[in-house]
Amino acid sequence: MKDMKRVRICLALLLALLPTTSAEATPNNERWVGPLAGKLIVVRTFDGAAYRANHYGRAHRGVDLLSEVGAQVFAPTDGVVAYVGVINSIPIVVIAHANHGTTEKGLRTTYLPVESELMVGELVRKADPIGNIASQSHFFGKTVLHWGERLNGEYNNPLRRLGAPVILPRLS
Repeated sequence: MKDMKRVRICLALLLALLPTTSAEATPNNERWVGPLAGKLIVVRTFDGAAYRANHYGRAHRGVDLLSEVGAQVFAPTDGVVAYVGVINSIPIVVIAHANHGTTEKGLRTTYLPVESELMVGELVRKADPIGNIASQSHFFGKTVLHWGERLNGEYNNPLRRLGAPVILPRLS
């Protein structure tokens, strides 16, 4: 009986962590591509519950994807470069996605630590290279890309926009 309860809890947790595809992905409902080549391996998930509980408190407002220093990063869909620079010694790229406007209240995705030669205002197309993973990308000994999404001022899990499954971290 205890084992069945454990299985149900694990299954519920796994289903809660799985990305869902959003109908709002793009105007013609096309799916996004991952920001890294190959299979996406999530080493830290979006902490939506903590974020919804306290928008200004501690929460992981994106996903960390296993990567390697120098790996190329790609635009998941069309957009306009809204920011390229360094914040708190971390190189960052922000893309505003045109189908939702280029204002602060539109849809934006963030990529860090990513070094890029792009300029603010430059158009990027789905799967275009936007930069490379910088050396400041360590999370508990792993090199990662932090990928975030913000729509109308609210943070969301960017994995929900992908049509393909991702590899999630082990629960043990």
